[in-house]
Amino acid sequence: MLYYGFVKSLYLFKAKLYMKEKINVFREKYRANPGWYWLLWTLFLFPLLPEYISPFILFSGFIVFKRQWSKLNNNALLGDMGKAIFILTCYMVISGIWSKTHILSSLIGMLWMGCFLIYVFIANIVNTKEKLKTAITCMNLASGIIGIIAVLEILTYYLSLREGNETLRFPNPLYFDFNKLIFEKIPVDIVYYRFAARASATFDNPLILATFLVITNPFCAFGSLFFTHSRNRKLSRACWLFSTAGIIATTSRGAYIAVGLTLLIVLVSLTKNKKLLRKVLPFVLLVAISTPIGLVIRYKNSSTDFLSSTENRFDIWRFCFKEFIRSPKNLLIGLGAGSDNVHTLLRDGHGLDRTHAHNLFLEMLVEGGLIYFVIVLVAFVFLVKKLYALSKNRNKLYMQYTVLYIASLTGFLMISLFEFTLQSPKELIVFFALLGFIEATYRIAENHIQKTPDMEEREERVKITK
Repeated sequence: MLYYGFVKSLYLFKAKLYMKEKINVFREKYRANPGWYWLLWTLFLFPLLPEYISPFILFSGFIVFKRQWSKLNNNALLGDMGKAIFILTCYMVISGIWSKTHILSSLIGMLWMGCFLIYVFIANIVNTKEKLKTAITCMNLASGIIGIIAVLEILTYYLSLREGNETLRFPNPLYFDFNKLIFEKIPVDIVYYRFAARASATFDNPLILATFLVITNPFCAFGSLFFTHSRNRKLSRACWLFSTAGIIATTSRGAYIAVGLTLLIVLVSLTKNKKLLRKVLPFVLLVAISTPIGLVIRYKNSSTDFLSSTENRFDIWRFCFKEFIRSPKNLLIGLGAGSDNVHTLLRDGHGLDRTHAHNLFLEMLVEGGLIYFVIVLVAFVFLVKKLYALSKNRNKLYMQYTVLYIASLTGFLMISLFEFTLQSPKELIVFFALLGFIEATYRIAENHIQKTPDMEEREERVKITK
């Protein structure tokens, strides 16, 4: 007995020493590059937290990054695409002058500015391929966890129907009760609902969840197919599975089309690699089988809403386009930033109580006019140029990343035809994160990076080993 007690104490002592050593190593790594670790936590946590907390996680991390960058005498570079986006956010703030909701429009512009910081954060501090893959892994983990929550919401919903017990249901949206307490104390009317047969996970509604998963799903696919270590590939494969299942659980028709397109792009890119092609086929079958089932279930649960939502969209698009061309002022500078102007127009002018245009591009035109659209077009041209440069990089070393970004952007643009996909803070953050990853990859490929102490230490170790 005495012997076993001694052995147990010895194991505990060794475990404490091991943990202490690990903590000290992490502390040293954090001190060498604190902004990097804040970025990883931001990418992992922002989708999991409520909409009104996520931006503050980003702001806190960006402050740490900016202090670190200032100490290193580095500049937080925007790049040509970043400059165009920054001009766009400034224009949105200024639009408060002619908007009927002056303060709200300016605040929306400032929110865009705040969420744009994730682009600056990623574009500057992700300066090696290893960091790029680690950052992608963090976002993949968040996507997978959210997919699990979405699946649990739907499974427990149908279980509760079968058992006749609503207490079995997983909260949908997850933070609904908490949001209710917060929103009731805010002096602004915020529309929020409880959802039953359509998953929302940690987001406020199924459409916002669908937007996040459509953007991140190709990242999970990328990790599953191209990560070096087997453990990381398996982890990304699990995240890809749950992320895809989460999209199916939203029963969003736009999201179904978007994920189908992204899978098609991945399949076309792998036509010469039969081994990887076989790994993608199970996901193609999953989407092909689940999509009609999801649509049938949604129609069965709310046939009237299912059909009227399509009809309403055509009416909304027609009324919004008429408003866009109604006067030279609307044509040139729009109604002002924020969907509140569009909501008022649709509700009071046309009797449609819809919060936005249900189309990102039409929403842009109505809110900001042709000036807004031209700025977006300039940013898009810079984006295409970067993707083209990546695809033509020496020995096509970055072609896999190019396919990833094209798939993610295509999915986003497709779902944007049916939804206003940049209406919430978390949608803005994940979209600007995507652009940040593109900018960071371009800088790594072109060797336009700014070094950090951890990179210098690695270079020294490489020199010593040689």
